[in-house]
Amino acid sequence: MPRPTLAQKRDFVAKAFCPRALVLSTPAIADACAVNNCSTFADLLAPFGQDVSTQSAPYFLDKLNIKFTTDFKIEKRSTHSRTEIDDLVHTSVLDSDQTNVPFLTEHGVDASALSSDTSVWAPWYTLFRQQWMTTMQPSEHESFMHPVACVLVASGSEDDPVGALRTLQAHAAVNRVQTQGFSGANVLFYYVLVHDGRDPGVLQTIDHTFDQVRRAFGQNSSLLKINSNTDLIDADTSEQSKISSIWANTLSTTQPLDPHPDSVFGSMLNMRDVTALRDTVKQMMVRGIVPHMQYMIRVLSDQTANQRRGITGRLFSAGRRYFGTAAKASNTLTGVDGDTYFRYDSAEAQMRKLADYSFMLKDFRFAQSVYQVARRDFQSEKAWKCYAGAQEMVGVCKLMLEVHATRAEFDSNFEDAVTMYLHKTHAPCQHLAIRCIIIYYELLKHHKLYSFAPTTLLRVPNSSGALRAMACEQAAYAFLKFPNRPELRKFSFYAMLAAQEYQRAGIASLAHRCLRMVRLSLGATLATDESESSEKPVDDKSLDGSGTSRALASSNWSSIDSYINHELGTQCMAAQDYDHALQYFMALMGSDQIPPKLQSKYLQELLQLYLESSDKLDLESEKELAAGLDGAQNKRVELSVPTIDARMTRVIMSPDLEGEDGVLEWRNGGAAPSALVNGSADHRCSVGESVAVLLVVKNPLTIGITLNGFTLDCHFDAALDAKATNGDESESPAFAITTVDTVVLEGGQTSMVTVTITTHCAGRLTIRGAT
Repeated sequence: MPRPTLAQKRDFVAKAFCPRALVLSTPAIADACAVNNCSTFADLLAPFGQDVSTQSAPYFLDKLNIKFTTDFKIEKRSTHSRTEIDDLVHTSVLDSDQTNVPFLTEHGVDASALSSDTSVWAPWYTLFRQQWMTTMQPSEHESFMHPVACVLVASGSEDDPVGALRTLQAHAAVNRVQTQGFSGANVLFYYVLVHDGRDPGVLQTIDHTFDQVRRAFGQNSSLLKINSNTDLIDADTSEQSKISSIWANTLSTTQPLDPHPDSVFGSMLNMRDVTALRDTVKQMMVRGIVPHMQYMIRVLSDQTANQRRGITGRLFSAGRRYFGTAAKASNTLTGVDGDTYFRYDSAEAQMRKLADYSFMLKDFRFAQSVYQVARRDFQSEKAWKCYAGAQEMVGVCKLMLEVHATRAEFDSNFEDAVTMYLHKTHAPCQHLAIRCIIIYYELLKHHKLYSFAPTTLLRVPNSSGALRAMACEQAAYAFLKFPNRPELRKFSFYAMLAAQEYQRAGIASLAHRCLRMVRLSLGATLATDESESSEKPVDDKSLDGSGTSRALASSNWSSIDSYINHELGTQCMAAQDYDHALQYFMALMGSDQIPPKLQSKYLQELLQLYLESSDKLDLESEKELAAGLDGAQNKRVELSVPTIDARMTRVIMSPDLEGEDGVLEWRNGGAAPSALVNGSADHRCSVGESVAVLLVVKNPLTIGITLNGFTLDCHFDAALDAKATNGDESESPAFAITTVDTVVLEGGQTSMVTVTITTHCAGRLTIRGAT
C-alpha cells in the first residue's frame, strides 16, 4: 500500500467528503463485470473515480473525486462495542510490520528518520483510518453519504435496453434515494449503455440502440464498449499485469483489510477499454454531476438567501416564528437513532445541503459561511446531532483553506463537535466522534501543527479499547515532530500509556514495541541531558539495555525502568521467549530502589521463569547456566546477586612457607595484602602455600538473602614438568579451596568474605569468579 505524504492529508479529507453516485445495472451487466473479477459495475468504475479532471467554471475545479455505491439505506447504527473496535485494530495490526522503529536506535534518536511521515512508523493506524472512513454510513444530519446521482446501466444485448433502464428507474434503491435522501426528487439520472465485446453480433446495431437511449433520456447518457480482449492476452504479459494493478491498487485503498493477493482483474479488458472507462466517468462528471451540483447550489442559494442575510434575516425568521398567525407544520423529525433532524425540504436542511454541495465542489470559504449560519438554527432547535455536524464542518473548512489560523479559531469547533456527538445526542455517536478526531488529526498533520495533536487524539473515548491505545501512540509520535526539538520524555510518557492500553486490548506485540521505544528514548534523553551538562554520555548498549538500566537506575527514573523491565520480561515469558525474559528480569536484580515486597515478588517470578525455561534447555545449556549469558548462542544465566567490588578485592600471601622460588619478601613479618586489579602482574606463591582472598560482597537488593556454600570458581593449568611427574590424570587434586557455609546479607548490606586457596603442584591458577 503506498504511503501517504503530507500533501495528501488534505486530499484524504476531500476524498472522504466527495460526491456519491448510486449505480444500478441489469443482470447482463453483472455477467460482463464478473468475467473481469468485479462483482458489480460500481467496482468496475471505482478506480476511475479518483482525481477526475473537471475543468468547469465558476469553481475552477482541477480534479474531483467520486465514489460509486450499489445501495442506499439509512439504518440505525449501533454503537461500536469495544470488542468490535479491538477486532478492527487487531486486523489492521496483523497486516502491518510491527517491529520497525526507524526513528529510535540503540545510540539515540535518528534525526533523519524524524523527517518522515508518522504513517511509516505505525502503518496499522493508516489501515485503520482508511477502513473506518470506508465503513461510514449515511445519516439524516448530513448529505455527504447521500447519492447526488443515480447511474443506470444496461447492456446493448438486451431485447429492450430502454425498457430495462426504465425498470431500473423504479428500483427500490432509487425510491429510497428520492424519499429518504437529501437529493429527493432532484436526484440526477445518468444512463450508460454497455457494449460487451464478447457479443460481436450486437456491434452492427449498438449505435442505433444508443440513439434510442439518447432520444428517450436526453444528453445525460454514454456509450461504453468493454471486454474487447476476446483473444485473452496471456496473464503474464506486461499489459495484463498493468491493467490488473489498476483495480488492485484501488482495493488496497477502499478495502485495506480485505486481502486480494492473487486476484487478477480485467482479464477481458485491453488498454482501449480502460481508456473508455476513464472517459465515461469523466464525461459523467463534466456533463452530468458537476453541472447538476452547480445548478443546485444556485437554486439553494436563492432559496436560503433570507437565512444568510445576517441579523435582518434572523429577526425576520424569529418574528415569523413567534408572531405569525398561520399554523405551520413542524420542520423537525426524529431520526432512526432517536435524534432530531430537519425535513429535507425545510430551510435548515436546504442550508446544510447547500453547504455540503459547496464543500464537495471545494468552495470551502462559502461552505464555511453557510455552516456557521446553519449551526445557529440547529442550536436553537436543540438538534444536537445536526449542530455537532455543522460545528465539525466549520472547523474542517477553516483548515482546508490553507490559511494559518490560530488554534482558538478551529480547535473549539472540533472540541464542541466531539462533545456533542458523545454526550448531547440521544445515543452516543461514537463513530462520528472518531471520524471527527481522525479528520482533525490529519489536517493538523497537513499544517504541521503537531503541538495541537496530543490534545486532539486524547479525546478518543476511554472505552474504545485498542483505539485508545492507537491514539496514545499517535500522540507520542506527535511529540517527536515538534519543530524545535523532539520532546522525548513526553513521548516516553504517552508511549507507556499506549503500551498499557495495548496490553489491556490483548495486542501484546504492540505493547512490547511501545515499551521498547520507551527504554530507547529514555536512554537517549539521559544521554542528551548529560552531554549538555558536560558529563559523560550514557552508553546505551544492546537490547537487554544494561547501559540504559544502569543510567536510569542512577537517575530519578529507576521506578520507570523497573516497571518497563518487568513488563517486557512478563511479555517475553508469555511468548516463551525465555532468553530475553531472563535478561529483563535480571536487570531488576541490580536496583536498590525497588520496595522489598515488590522485589521479593520479582525474585519469585524469576525463579518461576528459570524453572519453565529449564525444560526448554538442552543438557549442555543447563551445565552453563551459572557461567553467564554472553550471547544468543550461550544460554547461561549470570545473576548479579551479590555484587563483588573488584577494586576492593585483596590477596594475602602467607609468609610462613617459603617456597624455593622465594618470590615475595615480607618486611614487617606479617601478612601484607596485595590489591587485585585488572592488568596487574601475576601473584606468585610456592607449592603448598595458602593464599587468602578477601572479597567485599554487597547485596544490591532491598530484601535479605542467604548465600550457602560460597566459594571461588577457579581454573588450574598444571606446568609441563608437573604433568610429566604426576601424569595427566592424577587422582590428587591440584589445589584445595575452602567454602564458606553461610553468608547472610540484609538488604543493602556489605560484608567481607575470606576464601583460602592452597596449591599442591606447580602451575597457573586463575580465579574466574565466585559461586
